[in-house]
This record gives sequence, C-alpha cells and structure tokens, in this order.
Amino acid sequence: MVAYEPPRLLDMVSVAAPMPMHVTYSFEAHPRGTLAAIRVRGGPGGLLSLASPLLARQVRSSLTKDLRDLERRLSERQGDI
Repeated sequence: MVAYEPPRLLDMVSVAAPMPMHVTYSFEAHPRGTLAAIRVRGGPGGLLSLASPLLARQVRSSLTKDLRDLERRLSERQGDI
C-alpha cells in the first residue's frame, strides 16, 4: 500500500505477475451518495504487451465488479443502522 487516508483515498501498487499495476481509489462526497474514481497505471510487458487490449478489458471488468460489490456491501450496511 502506498497511501491510505480514510475515507477519501486508497493508493496501492500490485507487483503480482503478469501485470504489475498502480491503482488509486479516491472517494468524495456527493449529494446523492459518494463518487468513486479509480486510476490504473501500468500494464503488461514483453510478449504480454500483444494481449494488452484483452487484458485492459479484463481489468476494467474486474474493477466494475469490485465497485458493484462495494456498493452492495455499503448499502447492506446502511440498512443495518
């Protein structure tokens, strides 16, 4: 983890192969809830760079799923209060 400043920032570096990445999640208040922004830097190297479009699609899909899961969990948690 590079930086963690709850509740507004989570900045991480993943060094796991095959695609090391630097991912920054930022959150800010919004009248209708919370706005989440994600910035992903990095990508495959070597021969994997040929598969870059496919890998980018997989990363985008994974991040979308993660945000849906987070939204669901936060909504469930608000229901418990």
